Amino acid sequence: MHPEAQPPAALGASHTARRTAGTGPGTGAHTIIREDEEAIATAIEAALRHGTIRPAFQPIVHLKSGSIACFEVLARWTDENFGPMPPARFVPVAERHGLAANLARHIIRSACLAALDWGGSFRLAFNISPQHFQDRAMPALFEESVQATGFPLDRTKIEITETAVIGDIDGARVAADLLRGKGVRIALDDFGTGHSSLTRLRALPFDEIKLDGSFVRTMGDSEESRQIVGAVIGLGRSLGAPVVAEGVETDAQAEALARLDCDYAQGWLFGRPVPAAEVPPMLHARGAMAFAPATRYPSGEQRLTQLEAIYAAAPVALVFVDRALRIGAANRRFSALMGMDARALSGRSLGEIDPAAMAQAHSDLEHARRGEPIPPRIWFLPAGRGAALLHTAPARDEAGELLGLSLAVSELPGQG
Repeated sequence: MHPEAQPPAALGASHTARRTAGTGPGTGAHTIIREDEEAIATAIEAALRHGTIRPAFQPIVHLKSGSIACFEVLARWTDENFGPMPPARFVPVAERHGLAANLARHIIRSACLAALDWGGSFRLAFNISPQHFQDRAMPALFEESVQATGFPLDRTKIEITETAVIGDIDGARVAADLLRGKGVRIALDDFGTGHSSLTRLRALPFDEIKLDGSFVRTMGDSEESRQIVGAVIGLGRSLGAPVVAEGVETDAQAEALARLDCDYAQGWLFGRPVPAAEVPPMLHARGAMAFAPATRYPSGEQRLTQLEAIYAAAPVALVFVDRALRIGAANRRFSALMGMDARALSGRSLGEIDPAAMAQAHSDLEHARRGEPIPPRIWFLPAGRGAALLHTAPARDEAGELLGLSLAVSELPGQG
């Protein structure tokens, strides 16, 4: 359950507990909280009988097309006595009182029945709590609940956090394999917030990764967050698992994610959770599409090897220098021009290689900071190695922040 999807906290039950707890001897907070919880559990049972806990639907969109690929299904409940009850309040109570299965069955069936009347090949995603996911009866309950409505099982998805598999990885894998064998996708939710997410990815391969919204919200101000987001997207590409960025609230965030080649996004920018009656107009406005697997890119090492092969064959020497004008990466041709081994170049200041080039690079860096074009020039290579034509371009991240300079060096005929 995500913060942006939750209604305001109710005064109802929690207000009663705060008002009466600790008011005299023998009426401690624990007693009042237990009585309060019993009342909530009784209200949940009544709500399930009367169907007053209802599903809400938040769209997950394909970033490049804007089409809706999935709806995350969220539980909404307003009780006549307690008022609006956020899921973070009543779902744990349901779990502690043995009502989790009935609650899940009710939400799954209600959502699938509603979605039968909507056109499109979108998926429905359901949050399954760690406790419920570890229940051996959960896969059968999920399958039966969906099939009872006639909604296609292979258009459903289960979202779990990594805590759902801690302690019983073998049981979690059995449950996941049973569901995946029926066409149900398994998504790792809130990726990046746990201490062992990579371990879980290795032990229990997921079909999809949901990037926690805390990284998305800080992308505009934090280079570290942008690097983490880019790394997670790259990880998803390597694994062939689409990445959904959560908590997207601004056009700037969506544009940055698209530049990073993120697949899908979810957040208030694209729509808040809405009742079933409001979904058809949303689908009409945006359109729907199938939730497709990510294109599987080569691993980072494979891609670097491919790029190196291209650079090695090209008659161009390439080097990247950071804002301090230290060499971050150079291809073999540049190393040969400098008369040095590539490993010896990495991390060295450009001034150590050629003091004259260092002064010019400072000027180029200032041009880049001001957004001015950098004209090509002749570079007289150190140690009398001849002359070359130098093309310099600013290297920027997806937010437009200057990272350094990219240099392309072409030897001039007759100068070598």
